[in-house]
Amino acid sequence: MNPTFTKQLNSCCIGGCLILASLIGSVRQARASANLQIGYSGGCHESIGVTTVARSAVMPLLPADYGARYGFGGFGSTPGPTEAQIIIRSVACGNASLDSMALGPVVNSQIGVISARRDAEDSDAFAGNGIDNYLLEFATSSADIAAAMGAFGVAATLDADLSLVFSGDNVSNDSSPLFTATGSHVGPSVAWPGGFIANWWSPNAAGDIRSRQVIQAINFRFGGGLTISAGSAGPLLVLLGPAPVLVQVPLGGSFADGPVTLSVPAAPGPLPIAGAAAALTWSRRLRRRLAKPILNDAIEAKAGGWASTWPR
Repeated sequence: MNPTFTKQLNSCCIGGCLILASLIGSVRQARASANLQIGYSGGCHESIGVTTVARSAVMPLLPADYGARYGFGGFGSTPGPTEAQIIIRSVACGNASLDSMALGPVVNSQIGVISARRDAEDSDAFAGNGIDNYLLEFATSSADIAAAMGAFGVAATLDADLSLVFSGDNVSNDSSPLFTATGSHVGPSVAWPGGFIANWWSPNAAGDIRSRQVIQAINFRFGGGLTISAGSAGPLLVLLGPAPVLVQVPLGGSFADGPVTLSVPAAPGPLPIAGAAAALTWSRRLRRRLAKPILNDAIEAKAGGWASTWPR
């Protein structure tokens, strides 16, 4: 074997081992402190679709005590007693980081069931500015994020070809094998008062894992339409079937910074008696928001009166 090639090969192996050792060390340290920090910054853009499915279809994908601990919540509309709402989200950020290690650009996609819990909402200074979802599937273009989340106990699919492309109002999302999506998120882009907190829960024997993303400032676009096609396998194919589905609530978002903390709190206890009703604060606000004509938003934004005219 060529000595120069052997030297290069050994160098690559050593470098790869050092990176892997550093990653494993970070995850072990995170486990010891019961949390893992993943940073998302550099200008993030997200595409979200929410739609209703039959509760009987989603129940086999959930733990047996899901109804008592999480319940079924609404996003833009209230699901009926035989319904559940699922959320399908992709986000692209200019830079991600794992502890102090910069990872560069990243695209993530996730699918979940919207729950009736209000842990995120209760953590935000503005009532209704939070949502708790139960994670069904997660994919990322970052090998480091996939490895770190997997080591922490959250299953993450690595797909280096994930893409989320915005061209004006139009969006194209290739999150296969999870799903693909095309459509638009039409403005005006409106600053959401108070930012937003999103919890994504995953099962774990030591206590359910909570992935909490805290976004201090975010802009939403409420118009447009989004069509989602399930991948060739996975929970979304079970829930939506193979035909493309026009989601009931399309939502485009943009934010500068939104770190995620993974932690292992005690498994959420039973919902309070009034929990399901109280958790619909966000749903009621969003229904009022969606009912307002886009033209009114432009007039309010131009007049600078958005915050003062926000429906409460």
